[in-house]
Amino acid sequence: MKAKEVTVPNRQWHGDEPLTLTFPDQWEVRRCRMACEGRPGLSEAEIRAALESPLGTPPLSRLAEKADEVVIIFDDMTRPTRTSQYASPILETLRGAGIPRDNIRFIIAPGTHGTYGRLDFVKKLGEEIVDEYQVYNHNPYEMLDYLGETSYGTPVYVNSEVMKCDLKIGIGSILFHRLTGFSGGGKIISPGVAGIKTIRYNHGDLGGFGPDYTPHPSTGYLTCEGNVIRLDAEETARMAGLDFKVDAVLNLERNPVEVYAGDFVATHRRAVEGAKRWHRCESPEADIVVANSYMRENEPYLCFWPAYNSVKEDGSIVIIANDPDGDINHWLFNHHGKTTGASLWSGGPRPLQRGARLILHSPYKFRSLEMRMGPPETTTWIKEWEGVVEELLRHHGSGSSVAVLPDATSGIPARALEELE
Repeated sequence: MKAKEVTVPNRQWHGDEPLTLTFPDQWEVRRCRMACEGRPGLSEAEIRAALESPLGTPPLSRLAEKADEVVIIFDDMTRPTRTSQYASPILETLRGAGIPRDNIRFIIAPGTHGTYGRLDFVKKLGEEIVDEYQVYNHNPYEMLDYLGETSYGTPVYVNSEVMKCDLKIGIGSILFHRLTGFSGGGKIISPGVAGIKTIRYNHGDLGGFGPDYTPHPSTGYLTCEGNVIRLDAEETARMAGLDFKVDAVLNLERNPVEVYAGDFVATHRRAVEGAKRWHRCESPEADIVVANSYMRENEPYLCFWPAYNSVKEDGSIVIIANDPDGDINHWLFNHHGKTTGASLWSGGPRPLQRGARLILHSPYKFRSLEMRMGPPETTTWIKEWEGVVEELLRHHGSGSSVAVLPDATSGIPARALEELE
């Protein structure tokens, strides 16, 4: 049998090895294109120029003149940001202002995702920075300063080490987000380095996400302006004193095609428009949708929204989940036992919203992730790609249409964007 081949990016934190998928020649296969594909990343000089031309704040060099203690907060392993691309020129600026090395520390911003180790820090920051600078985890349960309440009633607790610093810098990138419309901006503080009470109130009591809540009508994919979770998080970031933020829009190689620096609201809004432009992905209707996770391989369930925008009602969804570490820990939403879960855990897997069956593909089978992704009557985990094709052939005959989403954790369905236009 003749075969068609499609190549997608793969294993971003584990070697970046492309993955080639083969399909029977009898199927009509379309690799959906993201707008950023083929777009070269900015040069070091262009990144530096963006950092030196901030939006809504003085230049970092001037902010650093009055600083004694500095913290650089960076997004965690659920985000594709190559942090060193921005941290290196920032450190040059700080050194130029005469700030001693040991007065600069990095703190990862996991929210409730758990802790990380040196290997993770090196992947984000590079060996040289980890060799020379302090890098710390954040604990949402301890070592927190209470700053008061937001106007929405959220109790604000923020990492104590962050609050000891008089210059606070954040580094992150922009991706679609189920709650806040898009990631980035002030989220580097809340939930990034906020306390569990802050995060739980923001996501649950205010935002309405959790088993006993109804999502607030202002929240959801691509909704930014007026989004109460976003506005509350930004108010928290103001209270914490976030001075300077870097928000990047990435291509499919995870290099920046746009970079904005300065005031975190201004950078976020500009980067959101960039994400809508560069992360737009074709979303044709298809019998089979293969949704590759790449930029957020450790959150493969984020593939569902783009997949639902393409799969036919009686179709099949294949999610590729190739992170050897499995899915990320989440102290707020995950299950942490067969019948035990976090305070905002839904209580079990959600049924498919569209499509008749779900196939999870990865050689790194993880039973607890499988149980989270979908109900057993519609969900199958298959390690070998040949087995995936065999299973699909049981349901889809000659002439069936296949849409391959090269990265369904960053690609924004074109049909969703068209509904906004």
